[in-house]
Amino acid sequence: MARRNTYLAIALGAFFMFSLYLYNGIDTGSDMRIKRQEYVQNLQSKLGKLEEIAKANEKTIEQLEKELKEAKVEVENSRRNAIEEEVNDEEKNVGAEPKIDEEIDERRGNKVAHVHEVLQRNQKTTPSMSNVCGIRENVSSPNTELQMLDLYENWAFDNPDGGVWKQGFPITYDAEKVKSDEKLEVIIIPHSHCDPGWIFTFEEYYQRQTRNILNGMAKHLEAKESMKFIYAEVSFFELWWREQNEETRNRVRKFIEDGKLEIVTGGWVMTDEANAHYHSMLVELFEGHEWIQNHLGKAAKPKSHWSIDPFGLSPSLPHLLTSANITNAVLQRVHYTVKRELALKKNLEFYWRQLFGAAGHPDLRAHIMPFYSYDIPHTCGPEPAICCQFDFRRMPEGGKSCDWGIPPQKINENNVAQRAHMIYDQYRKKAQLFRNNVIFAPLGDDFRYDIDFEWDSQYENYQKLFDYMNNQNEWNVHARFGTVRDYFEALDAKLKSSETKLPTLTGDFFTYADRDDHYWSGYFTSRPFYKQLDRVLQHYLRSAELAFTLASIEEEGMVEAPIFQKLVQARRALSLFQHHDGVTGTAKDHVVLDYGKKMIEALRMCEDVLSEGLTILLGLDTTKPMQLDEYRENESVLPKRRVYSIGQNVVVFNPLARSRPEPVCIYVSSAEASIEAEPPIENQQISPVFNYAQNSLKIDDNVYELCFAVNLGPMTSASYRIVSDATRVHKVEILSNLSELKAPGFDLKELEPSISIGNTKVTAIFDTSGMLKTITHSADKTPIEMNAHFVHYGARKSQRKFANGNEDNPSGAYLFLPDGDAKRIDNDENSPIVIRGKCVSRVVSAPLSELQVLQTYSLLGEHDFLDMDTEVDVRSKENFELALRFETSVSSGDDFFTDLNGLQMIRRKRQSKLPIQANFYPMAAGVFVEDDKTRFTIHSAQALGVASLKSGAVEIMLDRRLSSDDNRGLQQGVRDNKRTVSRMRLLAEPMNAGGHGDKERIGFHSAVSHYATWSLHYPVVKMMAEATPKPISMKNFEAELNCDIHVVTMRTMAAPTAYESADMSMAAERKAALVVHRVVPDCRSKLKLPDEKCAFENEQISPISLIGTIKEARNSTLTALYEGEKMTKFEILPNDVKSIIISW
Repeated sequence: MARRNTYLAIALGAFFMFSLYLYNGIDTGSDMRIKRQEYVQNLQSKLGKLEEIAKANEKTIEQLEKELKEAKVEVENSRRNAIEEEVNDEEKNVGAEPKIDEEIDERRGNKVAHVHEVLQRNQKTTPSMSNVCGIRENVSSPNTELQMLDLYENWAFDNPDGGVWKQGFPITYDAEKVKSDEKLEVIIIPHSHCDPGWIFTFEEYYQRQTRNILNGMAKHLEAKESMKFIYAEVSFFELWWREQNEETRNRVRKFIEDGKLEIVTGGWVMTDEANAHYHSMLVELFEGHEWIQNHLGKAAKPKSHWSIDPFGLSPSLPHLLTSANITNAVLQRVHYTVKRELALKKNLEFYWRQLFGAAGHPDLRAHIMPFYSYDIPHTCGPEPAICCQFDFRRMPEGGKSCDWGIPPQKINENNVAQRAHMIYDQYRKKAQLFRNNVIFAPLGDDFRYDIDFEWDSQYENYQKLFDYMNNQNEWNVHARFGTVRDYFEALDAKLKSSETKLPTLTGDFFTYADRDDHYWSGYFTSRPFYKQLDRVLQHYLRSAELAFTLASIEEEGMVEAPIFQKLVQARRALSLFQHHDGVTGTAKDHVVLDYGKKMIEALRMCEDVLSEGLTILLGLDTTKPMQLDEYRENESVLPKRRVYSIGQNVVVFNPLARSRPEPVCIYVSSAEASIEAEPPIENQQISPVFNYAQNSLKIDDNVYELCFAVNLGPMTSASYRIVSDATRVHKVEILSNLSELKAPGFDLKELEPSISIGNTKVTAIFDTSGMLKTITHSADKTPIEMNAHFVHYGARKSQRKFANGNEDNPSGAYLFLPDGDAKRIDNDENSPIVIRGKCVSRVVSAPLSELQVLQTYSLLGEHDFLDMDTEVDVRSKENFELALRFETSVSSGDDFFTDLNGLQMIRRKRQSKLPIQANFYPMAAGVFVEDDKTRFTIHSAQALGVASLKSGAVEIMLDRRLSSDDNRGLQQGVRDNKRTVSRMRLLAEPMNAGGHGDKERIGFHSAVSHYATWSLHYPVVKMMAEATPKPISMKNFEAELNCDIHVVTMRTMAAPTAYESADMSMAAERKAALVVHRVVPDCRSKLKLPDEKCAFENEQISPISLIGTIKEARNSTLTALYEGEKMTKFEILPNDVKSIIISW
């Protein structure tokens, strides 16, 4: 079969090459034509024979394709079985970097196989970058055995009583049969889960416990020959490292080289996976990996992922991890029904594949821990009352106890036989849930190993248990201490010897429930004020990274070192907040304030970096720092806008790698203000500023909004002067029925019967209270109903028990447990204000005075989308959850799509068999509903919870105020609410027929929609500056990238920290990671980009064509742990996120 397929390919190739040859010779002389005609006749004869062969093969083509697919799957499975590590001590070449061109046997365990694959991606056959619309067919139907949405459709979610394993089922094994089975390998993994903020702040936890934990590690790993330990949170590790002498540091490096200590995942924190944007996830992962590389050595490069506490799991993180050469994962918080159903068929270990397919994107091999928690009672086996007796910290001397009333016993010669058999029995039962005779059991919990007693008691007692059970031949078991890497190496050996194949799985693990109907969908929205602040910092940090790197290239690395230190500190503040009790909004009040203070300080640092960077890029001769257009007085209030005076300058910076024609708006002190630019800006407008005060809309005296339409090139910075010249600007038209409203100098009219704003592309119509009714696009001219309104949920009482005897809990920071369906909130009779201008039009309303709602809809320039800002204050309520609901005319049925971390869109299906709270999902950046003709998308500038509870409906949670604790450890409700703004962008798209219907499990934004979310998350940076001699503009990218390419960041690399210096200085390297993301557009949309040539140019990306002064570019893994060969151009796979290291 394969040979015939090859012959056919050769024949077709010959035909193509000759056809090309003929085409090139069309205009040659007649003699040549005659000769070629003769040649063609001969070739036609040969082709006729080839056609006969092709016809003979016609019946086998389908079978060939089938076998080819099967072969690909076989190759993929073989590749997975390779041990995906770089060359290490065992191969006598510690830390050697794999070469891109070395010969690799990917089928039989070569340890550089996966890193080679990651580095080789740009050399593989990549879908043409010019054919952005043709890519979708190849990336939307991955071949997997397990698909989570399909499984949800099939499972009953009936929560039967499983006996001692309450959420599972009875487990038995044949004691005679196991004697002749392959030996059971048991690996006990000591660990300590350290939250960088939860009940205490990051620093408080370090002072109270984490310092002691790491001190104990350095002491006891040396003293105890067989002891091992894993650790995840680099933020704490770096803080501890500062205090150590070089002797201790070298001892720790030796532990790592010897395999006694493993750094797992290696991120700055153990990131949340619901609310965190992939950009920030990458920031925290990069920060941790860079620190490891700089200080712990090459043997410490993470190989395994450890995610035991985030409350639900996203495939976006595996995508980033595999691109960073991490290919094995341990996971914990998965819905208890999902665990049970996977365990029933021994599917708790699988290859987690991306929704967009396998081609070029490695799978992550995942292990889901089967039981309720990651603590010791729920990890050794199915019976927590027994497992708790083997947590020797819970002996009376350890200060902890077992909830089941039976304490551990110190192991001695009198009880070792009986105690060893007890835990051996648990290991055997746990092993029945997996396909191979190798298991692991974590030995730890939150902030464990903080006292010597625990190090001693766990080690000494377990060592006695190991020694006894390993000598019982009839038990056929070998138990030992180990690490996550040890476990997966043992699993590799078992898979290879048994020729067992693990299944593949696609989808995600939201929404998480740990018991009964207790779904953790509340934290998708908790503390929305700080979720929004998180994205503001993300934007300014990214902009500061770009400005610093571009300025450093311009100055050949001579930017002052203190500026780089501020950049690093801002990175670490954003990274810290990605912790799964940070951006989730699930920490104590004072801890939340501490996160906020750190982020506000980070914003000030970004301001300093941007000021320095843009000063260099624009060549400004000034010593006075620039200031960001907006500022915050503290960590608990919304930002204010600076007011520009005549004679000052506004400096702008476009942080996107593509041109953006859109208005820029600033506040000015004079109605006569205008912008002076070269060439002149024709489209300018001035309007009053409206604020909300005393439950009504007021005009802000002596402050005006000046908007001007510009087209900023990719990464362009510019400086414009503010002058007094009223002839340059258009005064807006204001419409309102508010009798007390006065706007001197402006045209003030009464509202028309139909309240609307529009441009040449889109028209939006509102009701009399300013709520959105319809959107109509000129591409279709069919109004799409919106019917926006506010609703609220109450919190159910917890005064009941479930049938299984479990106590109920109320809603809290984690749990969303409503008291029934949402109730509609009636609007006040307040009249909206309509502002119509040449480049910006707005509708401003205050529809709910009780909640002090201020809602502003804005139509910017000729954009296809409508911006919506909603300010709310729920502090007058108790046990109250506020949502904004759209009831559209889109016939979406039970289906809708939500984003995963801003990286991809996943199909959701409303499950009527599950409660309301189970049908809410995380919306990190967007949601859409669609039918054959229309799609309605909401892009969000912050993370919130979202649902579609009936066809065409989209419901977004805005804030929640709860008086009770939900019994998940926080020990408080959520009552520290702030006045909060949610920023969204609404896009109604007429669609052409087509697509894949129900079979697709992934969605794709259109090209216009991708631009909408990028420009929403990364708006034009505006800074207040002193006057410059003349307007200046600087194009910092020399070319524009394809419109399906997004520059995620340009991150200047850090040299090792000089811990011996007084200020622990951090110096910038003269190289940076250029990180790019290639999206897949849905070309069914009838909307078009203003300039679509970007979709059809630049087959490859050339870093030097973007920035001509760089010296070299190298291929790299995502977090630069592994660098490859020099390169001049590269391609990028669809949906991939890739790093290139540029040097100057």
